[in-house]
Amino acid sequence: MIIDFGSINVDLIFTVHEMPQAGQTLLATGFRTEAGGKGANQAVAASRDGATVVMVGAVGEDAMAGTALQNLQGAADLSRVARAPVWTGCASILIDARGRNMIAVAPGANLIASSDTIDEALLEEASIVLMQMENDVSQTEKLVRRTKETSARSILNLAPAFPLDPETLSLCDLIVVNEDEAEALAVWLRCEPSARSLSKRLNTGVLRTLGGDGAEAVMNGEEIKVSAMGVDVKDTTAAGDCFVGVLASALDRGLSLEAAMRRASKAAAIACSRPGSQSSIPFAAETDNWITG
Repeated sequence: MIIDFGSINVDLIFTVHEMPQAGQTLLATGFRTEAGGKGANQAVAASRDGATVVMVGAVGEDAMAGTALQNLQGAADLSRVARAPVWTGCASILIDARGRNMIAVAPGANLIASSDTIDEALLEEASIVLMQMENDVSQTEKLVRRTKETSARSILNLAPAFPLDPETLSLCDLIVVNEDEAEALAVWLRCEPSARSLSKRLNTGVLRTLGGDGAEAVMNGEEIKVSAMGVDVKDTTAAGDCFVGVLASALDRGLSLEAAMRRASKAAAIACSRPGSQSSIPFAAETDNWITG
């Protein structure tokens, strides 16, 4: 079972021919509203890949809450999702003709989500505790420390990049970063941004995704590299979250880190080939049966 302590948002998605420059106004070619948030996206990805997921977070007492939760209903245990008298987290996403994205997030209720709602019995039951960086950092740090005292493995997706105490980072079993996040982490730690250098500096597992170049990881001194799947990219919005969620699901059911990375890479490629946030995330059967063109 996976506990996912993370953000729950509504995504306001604008499609544009090209990204605007500072001070520039562009007319969007399309618009849609979807459920999103790194925590929710990863919970949906893990659930669709077959995992049992307990979602821990918060939404507002507003009209957007229903949209934010629509794909989590039936996919995850939502008994620990709080309702707060603030706005539901919201993200504004621009997607250009090349599938690239630019995102601004207003955290809202995500900042009042408490990891204290995870009782000790539930924490002992979990095999994986999955976290990101769109909630109150102190709550995430507290959960990292609590998880270290159990048999559960902690996976921290350091996204968006935010400086955490290296000692706290070292308590995580696996830290997942993309290239930009790895660069930021390397600056804080004064080392190179490779998975090997970051892992050596923190004395823990580090996985770095490399976009079209695949992903690399170092765990217990062993280096693993997997290739990216070739795909016609439509939208990369939730691809990273899809990767992390499927990775957690695969590890939860006992796959090796290398096998989990390969499965996550395939699922993320499928997500890139489709428009949308959570709507782009594949189900297990699709990942099982997908063959690259």
